[in-house]
Amino acid sequence: MPSRLPKMKCLAISKMVGELTEANIRTATVVAEIGGMSSFEHLELVSKNVLLPVLSNQTNQLSWGDLTSREITDCFHSFLSSSAILCGQVKAETRLPTPPLYGDGGSISESTNRISLLESTIITWTKQIKNVLKQDPEAQLKLGFHPTPDVEISFWKNKANNLNSIFEQLQSPSTRRVLKALDQAKSTYCTTFARLCKEVYAARLEANDNMKNLRTLEKWVNKLNEDDFGNLSAMFKPMLHTLMLIWKHSTYYNTPSRLVILVREMCNSIIDQACRFISG
Repeated sequence: MPSRLPKMKCLAISKMVGELTEANIRTATVVAEIGGMSSFEHLELVSKNVLLPVLSNQTNQLSWGDLTSREITDCFHSFLSSSAILCGQVKAETRLPTPPLYGDGGSISESTNRISLLESTIITWTKQIKNVLKQDPEAQLKLGFHPTPDVEISFWKNKANNLNSIFEQLQSPSTRRVLKALDQAKSTYCTTFARLCKEVYAARLEANDNMKNLRTLEKWVNKLNEDDFGNLSAMFKPMLHTLMLIWKHSTYYNTPSRLVILVREMCNSIIDQACRFISG
């Protein structure tokens, strides 16, 4: 299957090696529609829109027994969650998987099993969000690498995009329904998750502000990494002037620890350029 697909494709698969004729084409081929922009998205769509309704149908569960039905349902919901997370990772995004909210009259909070599913979803969201919040711009330095300023700029761009995406997902109707159901059920997870949402909001403001200010350096950083070594001295004055303006106007990046790291990364760029110049 190709890595990237149009929004909708018709797929025909032959079940036989021999020749297809007008007489056997109906029984020898399988025709299906493929949705999504990748094979992973197609798998998620089929699982959520085809397999889940079949497995969740009460008529199909009559001969399974309560324990088997619960186990199959839990395993499949876990699979759906993993599929959604994987589709987000393919796009370098943090995607919060939402559970299917169905039931008699929409009364989610009355079902213990469903509340357990929603609490498991909150636990998954918490792990995902904390992984984004704990991302450290100094990680490469701590590992002994020598990053350049473009790595710093890229880090804050990615973190801002991730936190903006998470914030939008937290505001979505499906997420609100999950939180409302847990609140009605007096779940203990609500208070903890509410605090985490406040952390996301604060971290999002910081990441967006840092990205906005560091973007002003992008032009000079690219020149620092790509121009000839002999032209670098002409860049120091405008680059340091921009750095001074960031110190003056930034809300979060105007701390000695942050600027020390940025200057250190600029020095790494100059060292890289010097090494390339000396080696020819």
